[in-house]
Amino acid sequence: MALAGCGGESGGGGGGGAVSVVPAPTPVATATPAAPTAAAPPSSVSSFPAAPSQPASWAAGAAALFDVAPDVPGCRTGTLKASVKADVLARLNAVRAIHRLPAVTYSDADDDQSAQSSLMMAANGQLSHTPPANWRCYTATGAAGAGSGNLYGGVVSPYLRWYSEDDYVAGWLTEVASANIGHRRWMLDPFLGKISYGRVAQVLSDGGRTDAATLKVFNFTGGVTAPGGLPPFVAYPYGDYPARYMDAGARLSFSVVAAASGRSASGGVRFGSAQVSVANGGSNLVVSDVQSDNDGYGLPNVIQWKVAGLQPNITYTVRISGVTGGPQTSYEYNFRLVP
Repeated sequence: MALAGCGGESGGGGGGGAVSVVPAPTPVATATPAAPTAAAPPSSVSSFPAAPSQPASWAAGAAALFDVAPDVPGCRTGTLKASVKADVLARLNAVRAIHRLPAVTYSDADDDQSAQSSLMMAANGQLSHTPPANWRCYTATGAAGAGSGNLYGGVVSPYLRWYSEDDYVAGWLTEVASANIGHRRWMLDPFLGKISYGRVAQVLSDGGRTDAATLKVFNFTGGVTAPGGLPPFVAYPYGDYPARYMDAGARLSFSVVAAASGRSASGGVRFGSAQVSVANGGSNLVVSDVQSDNDGYGLPNVIQWKVAGLQPNITYTVRISGVTGGPQTSYEYNFRLVP
């Protein structure tokens, strides 16, 4: 399921290179969480990691990512800096804290999967969760990472603009071109537990730029720690939310955490008869494109919709009624987009 992501830039008479994103597939195994405890309050957006500044050049940005630079033509991943991995973990956990979700840890043991997956995507200029064995730089380890991770990139172009890790996190969250918001659902999965991150970015000898990233989201070495402190639902956006993580074309979404016994316990929640309203004080906004499914991207229930005209620094109230198969039939929460 290839999805159009953020567009690349064009210049010098050439065409721009679009960056593609692909949601991860359904997991083959899930963890068994512990009994829930009281959910923590939302994190303050004032303590959220700032957006990074643009590098002096695309090549400079790529060079700053690595202790050892990758060699895509030679099928070598290079060595991604520990600080880059830590930055991705910090940004994801800051987002999860806003949603009242437990923090995840970093799995160094799975880094080879994430790095080799990213190398394959960068080398072949496309994305796949099931890369064929005849791909350049193919490895079984990389294929395992591709089949269990969120993917981004997969473009070779001299006009590809620079994307920071913050841009990737934002792209996976906003999901403007995805009908199933699979990336977001994995990143906001209460039972996620761990991540591993890989990226390969290089300016090639002919001037082309290639860039790809993999965020591993399930099937971790050693399993995951059972989470506690789960909230009753996961809503996007929620509370005071960084505005750069909410695109005007993005779908809002809501999933119910039905029980602490695992993801599958939430699969019986249904939104087929649900009604959604979004209000700014006494005025209701127009809600459109309401969809729901029980697919296995993180929590196996979701309702999503669009609302036009959201403005920063205004508190919106969302009400959802007519929910079946869960602990409650109706829910209410607030959000505010904070620049």
